[in-house]
Amino acid sequence: MERKDENSLTEEIHSVKMLLILQALATGCQQKHIAAALGVSEPTLSRMLPKGFAKEIARIANRRMEVRE
Repeated sequence: MERKDENSLTEEIHSVKMLLILQALATGCQQKHIAAALGVSEPTLSRMLPKGFAKEIARIANRRMEVRE
């Protein structure tokens, strides 16, 4: 496999991982559970996201849940 293909594949895997993290946050999963599932520490997971992003996603998810009730 060429280096260019490896970089492309690595970027794609990273993107898929980020989408899964965002989906888990949006459905109400706690960061500590997501970090454990990924095999990383909570600080590592926090560094993967922009500051305050996880809290904002959680707020949006909570508002959606309230509307559904």
